[in-house]
Amino acid sequence: MALLMVVVAIAILTAVATEFAYNTRVDLELAANQRDEMRAEYLAKSGIALSRIVLHFQKQVDSIQMPNIGDLLSKITGGSSAAATGTGAPGAGAAATTPGLSGSLNLQIWKMAHVDCHMLQGLVPKLGPETGLSAGTGTRSTSKSRLAPVVSKPTPGSKVDPEAPVQNVSFGGFSGCFTARIEDEEEKLNVNQLDAPAITAQAAARRMLALFGDKRFEFLFQREDSNHMKVSPQDTMLAMRDWVDEDLTQSALNLSGTGDAFQNGFQDEASSYDRYVPRYKPKNGHLDTVEELYLVHGVNDAFMAAFRDRLTVYPDINTPLNINADDPVLLYIAILSVTDPVRPDGRLKDPLFIDSIIKRIRAARVMSMFGMSVADFVTIVQASGVAINTSILNSRQQNRWVSDKSQTFSIKATGEAGSVQRTITAVVRLDDQLGRLMYWREE
Repeated sequence: MALLMVVVAIAILTAVATEFAYNTRVDLELAANQRDEMRAEYLAKSGIALSRIVLHFQKQVDSIQMPNIGDLLSKITGGSSAAATGTGAPGAGAAATTPGLSGSLNLQIWKMAHVDCHMLQGLVPKLGPETGLSAGTGTRSTSKSRLAPVVSKPTPGSKVDPEAPVQNVSFGGFSGCFTARIEDEEEKLNVNQLDAPAITAQAAARRMLALFGDKRFEFLFQREDSNHMKVSPQDTMLAMRDWVDEDLTQSALNLSGTGDAFQNGFQDEASSYDRYVPRYKPKNGHLDTVEELYLVHGVNDAFMAAFRDRLTVYPDINTPLNINADDPVLLYIAILSVTDPVRPDGRLKDPLFIDSIIKRIRAARVMSMFGMSVADFVTIVQASGVAINTSILNSRQQNRWVSDKSQTFSIKATGEAGSVQRTITAVVRLDDQLGRLMYWREE
């Protein structure tokens, strides 16, 4: 009996000890994951903050005005120079080929800078003999510097003195890493511009139809969606217009070149949404996020997979399209934006002809971090024999169709600590010191 009682007691104690050890291990892992989650969150926020500093420098660079070389040469030579007459070759001095378009330093710092934890650690001075900087003097010693300060950790089996002074870790000596990616929102098509004044709305409608009507995306409009409805590119664009405008009448398209781009139709704009389960009505207000497009009639997962990265809602509705896009589809839209709508060129529907113009534009850029001015862009398109919008050629001020500078950028920063990742997406508009936050999302 005694032996049996001992065996039972040992079995019970073993089960209790095993359960206690398991719960302790789970609590330890939960605490470690919570610690890493907080580290990853603030590392991602560091990526957002560092990106905003880079964009602040970009704003300062954009404000540096460059003289109009064509005007200067025309004053010196009396208008006989090739640059003043518009016969110069595209390149560094091609800004002179378009009258009145004075350029600025078109250096895209946000494309050159690789924003990550190594960039931050490289900007922070390191103190101590391990890092190559002499404490108190700021001078570099002969020892090899390192990216991050060395933090001493107790070795297994060693004893930690509780009365020993705690060593301070310098700024930049964090665990984990982060990376951030910056995108130009003004290179994309602004859906809210469909509710802009007449000329801006008409240009936005033409761009939307050109984007949605591209042959590469024709398959998106050939099948019914989950609501058993089939729409065309024009129907989708009109549904976006009805979502952001203030009236209750379905819009009709008018691209005749005169008057408003949209006119009132004869049907209720909510009739398409009456077939949904559950039913709802259009917002009749500007879109706040790109994800809100999922509520618009004709927009589904396939549509967003194709166009999400080419549409935006964050810039001001009067902001012109930036021509310094890397996406060939957006470059095609930028080319259409500078052409003359009164004299459309049939060759612009030829993919080979468009591809030849895009290759010339990319060759003229030399490197992606050097942006192209509007004058250079117009010169290359014009050299291909395409008629250019006369308002762009003759304007002495910044035109309302295209631009080579941007004020709205999106930042996607990912922080990683241990096995935990946190992603923060933010949209910044550079209208104050470090930009005004337009959107913030944590994942």
